[in-house]
Amino acid sequence: MRPNWSRHRGGRVGGQVMVLICVSLIAIVGMIAVVTDFSFMQHQRNMMQTAADSAAMAASAELSYGDLVAAGKADAASNGYTDGASSVTVTINNPPASGPNTSKATYVEAIVSKPEPTYFLRVLGVSTMTVSARAVAYQGNGPSCIYVLDPSASGALSGSGSASINSGCGVLVNSTSSTALTLSGSATITAPIIGVVGGYIGGGYTPTPKTGVIAASDPLAYVPAPIVASCAHTNLSLSNPGTSGSYYQLYAGTYCGGITISNGFTHFNAGTYILAGGGFTANGGPLMTGTGITFYSTTGTGGYKGINLAGGSTSNFSAPTTGSLAGILFFQDRSIPNSGAGSIVSGSSSSSFDGALYFPTTTLTYTGSSSLSGYSIVVADKVALSGGSKAGINYSSLTGGSPIKGTVLAE
Repeated sequence: MRPNWSRHRGGRVGGQVMVLICVSLIAIVGMIAVVTDFSFMQHQRNMMQTAADSAAMAASAELSYGDLVAAGKADAASNGYTDGASSVTVTINNPPASGPNTSKATYVEAIVSKPEPTYFLRVLGVSTMTVSARAVAYQGNGPSCIYVLDPSASGALSGSGSASINSGCGVLVNSTSSTALTLSGSATITAPIIGVVGGYIGGGYTPTPKTGVIAASDPLAYVPAPIVASCAHTNLSLSNPGTSGSYYQLYAGTYCGGITISNGFTHFNAGTYILAGGGFTANGGPLMTGTGITFYSTTGTGGYKGINLAGGSTSNFSAPTTGSLAGILFFQDRSIPNSGAGSIVSGSSSSSFDGALYFPTTTLTYTGSSSLSGYSIVVADKVALSGGSKAGINYSSLTGGSPIKGTVLAE
């Protein structure tokens, strides 16, 4: 009897097919496991990256003012990654421990890591995978330079007639009023971004204001107030001082009762001018210059008065470029009540004010610099635009850049 070779071959082939199917199923299951688990890990990493980015930015914001490690870890925790909990590790390094910025003390690195359990890969003997995310941030120049701080006033930022401002950086209005930002007549505001917590009325905006933004805290709150020393001068009043060829010289110190200048030519030498009562008033058409100066306006002899630089005066002033008052030109004492006298910073078409005009609790009527070649910063409780103004963003003269900082992700 002849053997049935075809039957045996069929059985052998069938067995091989079953083996191939089993191997293929294992491979397919393995691929499904890898794809599924790695998709899960990628999702976890995306969330972790958000936490790392936020932690690096929070730590960077505290670099000069507080505990950057605590700030970074607290921010990571607010995003669901608490250092030491559930095997989470949050590391804050200043300067960064790796990457291209390891030698830069102004950069902060945040690393968030956590072992994550696998699901399908357990079949292949892989029960956990460590997922990590890294970010590096630093403090750069802030995107905005005009801040109006009053939380509820109507017309907190206002302009009428031919008033205008052309700003190289953003405008932010904190007021929740539906008419927080108000323009009338042919008044205009041009800036990269115009944000307002409440609403606005009128036209003349470029671009259209963005409403409902988050209110900003005082961006210059960290700047230390100057120390008020004993009086170097009392009720200083100058009438027609100096000549065009020989300016009258003033020097830093405490001016009790303030400074009044009528006409003439006056140069302010570098330093801090404490206006202990009486403010600073320019009458007529004085020509005033000064480099590396700060005017600190507080209460004192005669009570608090604001700054009044109007009446056709020409002022070419610039703030210090280094030190604790770098970039601060006018500084109103923060303890002055909201009802305190307002200030006018204005001048002729050739005036320039390179520095921050800081009036955190009072109103500023502002006609700014004549060009965009320097920089101008306005931080005030309320701002009324008067005339044509330009706000430049050239901070190259300042060792540390703009005194208003913004956190920037570098890696």
